[in-house]
Amino acid sequence: MELDSVLLYTALGVGIISLCNLLKNANGLFYSIKFSSSKYRLPPGDMGWPFIGNMFLFLKSFKSSGNPGSFVSYFVTRFGPVGMYKAYMFGSPSIIVTKPEICKKIFMDDDNFDRTGKSNSATSTTASNQEDKRLRRITTTHIRTHGSLSFYFDRINEIVKDSLENFAAKEEPIYLFSELKKPAFEVLMLILIGGYQVSQQLLDVVFEETPLLIRGFHGMPINIPGFAYNRAKKAQGVIAYMFKQILDERKVMIAENKVKPMSNMLDMMLDAQHIDGGKGLSDETIVGLLLQYTFAGYESVAKVASKTIMHLEKHPDILHKAKEEQEEIVKKRPSSNAGLNFDEIRQMKYLSKVLDETLRVNSLIPIFRVAKTTVNLNGYTIPQGWKFLTFLWSFNMDPNTYVNPMEFNPSRWDVSDIHFNLFMNLLFFADIHVIRDGCIIKARN
Repeated sequence: MELDSVLLYTALGVGIISLCNLLKNANGLFYSIKFSSSKYRLPPGDMGWPFIGNMFLFLKSFKSSGNPGSFVSYFVTRFGPVGMYKAYMFGSPSIIVTKPEICKKIFMDDDNFDRTGKSNSATSTTASNQEDKRLRRITTTHIRTHGSLSFYFDRINEIVKDSLENFAAKEEPIYLFSELKKPAFEVLMLILIGGYQVSQQLLDVVFEETPLLIRGFHGMPINIPGFAYNRAKKAQGVIAYMFKQILDERKVMIAENKVKPMSNMLDMMLDAQHIDGGKGLSDETIVGLLLQYTFAGYESVAKVASKTIMHLEKHPDILHKAKEEQEEIVKKRPSSNAGLNFDEIRQMKYLSKVLDETLRVNSLIPIFRVAKTTVNLNGYTIPQGWKFLTFLWSFNMDPNTYVNPMEFNPSRWDVSDIHFNLFMNLLFFADIHVIRDGCIIKARN
């Protein structure tokens, strides 16, 4: 009887393990069979569980402070340094890209790759490539120039200064990232919509709903009540409604000559409604663009700022060097009562390197693209509609690219070499706004 029980439990255990292995490889089997013809050649990889795919491993990796690069390392270690791996991410068959030269090809090829690669993204659009370029040209021209930043400088300086003074006045510890999101959001709204009698209540709603939007669209696309994605969809609707109200109010103010045209992005986009014989931006497009810039424009800034402060605290020698640079700039002022000015920011060369290094070691979130057609890339043939996730982390932490890559070392940027150009060019091609020498710059429109 005991022998029968042992055999029964052994058989049950083997059956459960076999079933788990079958389910774990079900996605890979399904897509391997579906695209088994000679027309396709998929890269190696692991597509994980049905529907869930590789998301558990992804979320575990990126929520872990110990080794955020373990997700990519899993594919590289198991399948070799081929640079491309099939996976199943965010509810879609996907290709993980880890080599810079492949990433560059994807970023530069608008004919075959759609920049709105995340199907469940809050910023997705159905615009054509030419239309998408036109929108970007219209909406980014005024914020990437010295003059435009100078226009906002005094108010931005005031916002940051007041925030830091409030932090210093508090006796209890503060959660830095959460606190920095507030001034970052205020600066973003200043650039996007200005300060013309905009209801603070509307802005408060946008500020409260945006984190829900970001969290939901960076997770699994399960549109069922109780899940983050479902809540994000609701937040998207709420924020869009708030921006539509602000848009309608601004139109009335412009008609009554109560605002100065072109003083912020919203005014500029409204002015663009009248170009090309009335074929300018529609209200829906403007609201979508405001939503897009809000989605990407302030939490990332707060995160970089908080990470930079964290690194400076951990490295007193780097903090001392950065502080010396600031003190030297202050000494050169004509008056001790003079405040910070825009030209002084351009003199902060070492601080700029600190920011570059922060970006390098904290580039964790993938950049998305989608194959508009069946594409041949790096010896593989990828079906139309598959997503591409490009990870900067994989080569930013590659010892073949950077000496001691895990070390936080701003001085590595003292010499402008191929690695520096590689790092910055990849950011540019990915259409990430980068602050360099006090200016917001962008590689292309």
